[in-house]
Amino acid sequence: MNYIESKDIAPTFQSNSRAEDGLLCRSRWNSLCEGVLIPLASLFAVFLFMLGVMLITT
Repeated sequence: MNYIESKDIAPTFQSNSRAEDGLLCRSRWNSLCEGVLIPLASLFAVFLFMLGVMLITT
């Protein structure tokens, strides 16, 4: 495969999809959850964990 062929394939490549799945139509709510809410919630959970550790050790 040369550069031109790989450039044509790259925009449609999805690493977690299979041929049997078909086209994935995601709702806006699902995209918001996966793109914004889940990362922010995990950062907040790490912050709370670190705050808890700091409060326990003092």
